Amino acid sequence: MYMKRFAQYLTLGLVLILFATSCKKSVPEQTKYIPKDAMFVVDMDWKSLATKAATANIKWDSLFNASVKSSDDSAASKGIKMLEDFTNSGIDLESNVFVFMKMGGSMMSGQSVSGGAVAAMKDAGKFESYLKQQGLTDIKKGSNYSYITIEDALNIGWNEDVVIMAAAGNTTQGGDDKTTTGNPLAALFAQKEDESIAAIPEFVDLMAEKGDMLFWTNSSSMMSSVPLLGMTKFADLLQNSYGAGVINFDNGKLTGNFKSYSGKDLAAIWDKYKGPVANMDMINQYPAPVTGFASFSFNPQILVEIIRFGGMEATANQYMEKLGFTLDDITKAFKGEFAIAFSDIAIKETEMEYEGVKLKTKAPTGHIIINAAIGDKAAYDKIVAKLAEMGEMEMVNGQYVPTGMGTTFSWNMNGKNLIISGDSSFAQQYISGKGNAAIPADIAAKCKDKSMALYFDLSKLMELMPADSANATITNAAKATFKNIVATSDNFNGKYVASNFELNTANASENSLASLLKFFAASANKIRQEQRKFNQGMMGMSDFEMEDEPAAEDIIAPPVIEEQAK
Repeated sequence: MYMKRFAQYLTLGLVLILFATSCKKSVPEQTKYIPKDAMFVVDMDWKSLATKAATANIKWDSLFNASVKSSDDSAASKGIKMLEDFTNSGIDLESNVFVFMKMGGSMMSGQSVSGGAVAAMKDAGKFESYLKQQGLTDIKKGSNYSYITIEDALNIGWNEDVVIMAAAGNTTQGGDDKTTTGNPLAALFAQKEDESIAAIPEFVDLMAEKGDMLFWTNSSSMMSSVPLLGMTKFADLLQNSYGAGVINFDNGKLTGNFKSYSGKDLAAIWDKYKGPVANMDMINQYPAPVTGFASFSFNPQILVEIIRFGGMEATANQYMEKLGFTLDDITKAFKGEFAIAFSDIAIKETEMEYEGVKLKTKAPTGHIIINAAIGDKAAYDKIVAKLAEMGEMEMVNGQYVPTGMGTTFSWNMNGKNLIISGDSSFAQQYISGKGNAAIPADIAAKCKDKSMALYFDLSKLMELMPADSANATITNAAKATFKNIVATSDNFNGKYVASNFELNTANASENSLASLLKFFAASANKIRQEQRKFNQGMMGMSDFEMEDEPAAEDIIAPPVIEEQAK
């Protein structure tokens, strides 16, 4: 009987252990060497990035070579050789590479910045041989790792599992700037897993996401890096608040998905006031096809709750009372629905007169509408009347407008909305509600029921870039690369706020990483060529010689609308 019961307990124990270990999410070994309070972490899937770059016949060494091939700079040639050697150094470049930054210190001890990169090790012996080939022979031994210090600033440490490149930054103490350097490797290699970022559940969830790049932010660490704010209750509000993001380079677009996690106190505020969605009618009534817009909505009482939590409500009200209104008046004045839209951006030649001389110049023109929904007209009227008493606003055509605004802007508060524009007739078209925003259907669908929506038609904006300018190479590369941007955010879902970002590229059949690398390579090469021309010109000029100024039309040319239409 005893043996039978023992066998049952043993079986049950084994089942529980297997269940627990199977449920535990694994994280890359590299993350166990990153401090738990790291302010910023980037995870790069090196293999995926290299594969996507290779689809356009781009390799990291060839990309670097392309950016310097026009140069006879020996340092650049040396850099190419170092890059080639590094790819065969024993580091596992097919595993993820993590980069992190951490800030620490206090008002008494000063602020310090440290950071580094962590990669998986494939062959520690080969890596050590690589270092010696580079002339780095002063290798020391730590408790469970080897390391080398380069110029007392950069530290490289490794064991059989990982290689860490770390550095300590500047420290400010007692009002004096003192640069201190140290070796942070000892703490990183001695760090226990529960002291690392791998112990944060939200980070573990991030590691389960599939992405070319992942990134992580720690709001509480950011707050603690600012000593005065770190001593207030606002620091408590951001406790256990994190940001987690996933970036993928897909065909024709770069996508980003982000989660903003909040600690208990901030989450309670978000949850209490969640619900408002961006009022897209504010955009749809725009009287012309939009080039870009932003629309967002939130409950203004969130601001009061945050100020109250920080213990600043009495101070804020005391200050407001001196002005003649209250914090409550401000949060009631506006409903919390805001929108901005613009269109018809162009570069036009205008004539101006200065000291009797007429000058021609080129300046950007266009239409813009800013719309803020009024929540309580009485509260709004009270605020602007008090601002008028202080000389900040003045009565014009029956309503208060900013003092000295003149005819630069159109300011219209009709009781329901405050509408600001650069053109009064265009503002009236907007107010009439005969919309012609012509938002693309796919963009409109992505913006539906979101708390924030943003869109920019980059192709229209780049029509303004002169194709025949000195930077024609970069201009044409940009036009052939970028299409539009759309970004949205959801309401708080009880755990986090989800946001999405999309950069669409012109070539829908090519992954966006390849498109972006081609653009940056072309830009880098052009900039380098121009720098060489400048350097050669400077060496060839006397102290009294100067190059002629380029003609105005060489700097800014009218947009080639016909070509874009084709």
